[in-house]
Amino acid sequence: MTRRKLPLAERLSWTLPQAAQVFGLNYEGLLEAANDGRLITSRPLSQRGARSWRHVSRAEMEHYMAEYEI
Repeated sequence: MTRRKLPLAERLSWTLPQAAQVFGLNYEGLLEAANDGRLITSRPLSQRGARSWRHVSRAEMEHYMAEYEI
């Protein structure tokens, strides 16, 4: 069984390292923003039922980029 892989830029949510790569940001900065509550993240369930890595949605990343744009 093959799984269709979407390019990173076309996904609706990413892990924090992937979001940093897509938007050209520093991972440590995104992690700090997520820990401070400035960036809203979610932890969806994995296939095993455990909580997976933090994910951030496209809409939240666009909101974050617009709010903290220099």
